[in-house]
Amino acid sequence: MAETLFDKYGGFETFTQVVTKFYQKILDNEQVEHYFSNTNMDSLIAHQTNFLAKVLGGPDKYEGRDLKTVHAPFNITAADFSEVADLLEEALDEGGVEEADIAIILSAVSGLQDKIVSS
Repeated sequence: MAETLFDKYGGFETFTQVVTKFYQKILDNEQVEHYFSNTNMDSLIAHQTNFLAKVLGGPDKYEGRDLKTVHAPFNITAADFSEVADLLEEALDEGGVEEADIAIILSAVSGLQDKIVSS
């Protein structure tokens, strides 16, 4: 059985750190931080880590609602989606994820744009 990207980088421990760093970057970013002003960040980090685990071939513990339904009230723009993707790329790089694997992850994320961008 081939090793998944989730396993390759150390599973939940590594990706919890990456996702935590990712959201810190978001909260420090004037362009996109307003989307998270009333958000329980601990819950979101756990939720996003589970989502990322699923996407990277790890255990499927993701119990989230439909992405389009969840994101629609925020009127997220394509520019803001792109900014968040850039911040994710930075966090993955800083977390020690190889460039080729970052490209795979970002490709999966970009495939979700039509479910997240509504403005």
